[in-house]
Amino acid sequence: MADTVERSPGPVFLSASVPLPGRDPVYLSTANILAIREAVAALTVVVLPTDRLVFGGHPAISPLVHLAAERLGAANRVYIYQSQFFQNVIPPSSLQFRHLIWTPVSGSEADSLLLMRERMISSERFQAGVFIGGMEGLEEEFELFRKAQPQAIALAVASTGAAARILFDREPWGSKDAGLENDVAYASLFRRLLGRNAAPSSSSPSTSSVP
Repeated sequence: MADTVERSPGPVFLSASVPLPGRDPVYLSTANILAIREAVAALTVVVLPTDRLVFGGHPAISPLVHLAAERLGAANRVYIYQSQFFQNVIPPSSLQFRHLIWTPVSGSEADSLLLMRERMISSERFQAGVFIGGMEGLEEEFELFRKAQPQAIALAVASTGAAARILFDREPWGSKDAGLENDVAYASLFRRLLGRNAAPSSSSPSTSSVP
């Protein structure tokens, strides 16, 4: 899961959400909401100075990505996917992105989400997928990513809890990096695992004060 052999930097896929009350308690019981927010903000700071970030919109995640991207002057490198099944309930934060990609309705809600996820995950040849927090959808995206992007590394950030914790625990011990479980200095963790250099401090927004 956390192979760090040399790879050229490239687009990164982000799968993240904050578990909701009323859903399966297995996700909410271990979720670290502050860690989820910090990890998402840190990933944008690490990836966007040089590469594209692709993700599916979520009300708790989209504003974090948008804010960090605007501060970096890199909003043009963010690509957000949304299904037209939810077009009437999409939060305003998702509509602010320059590259908002709609996928068509495909019958039921579940089928429409699957189509959106398949198109999103096959849209690039990704360097990596990063999985933060999350619920059932994150587990589904992890499996789709593994099948569609066998060349990419898949990082389940266990310290954020929820579905990412479950995915991390499911992996064979020899295939995962302990930092995903223990290291909450997320910017340095992602730079190490993704092979990215630190950006100049003057151009990098702090991730310690996410709203």
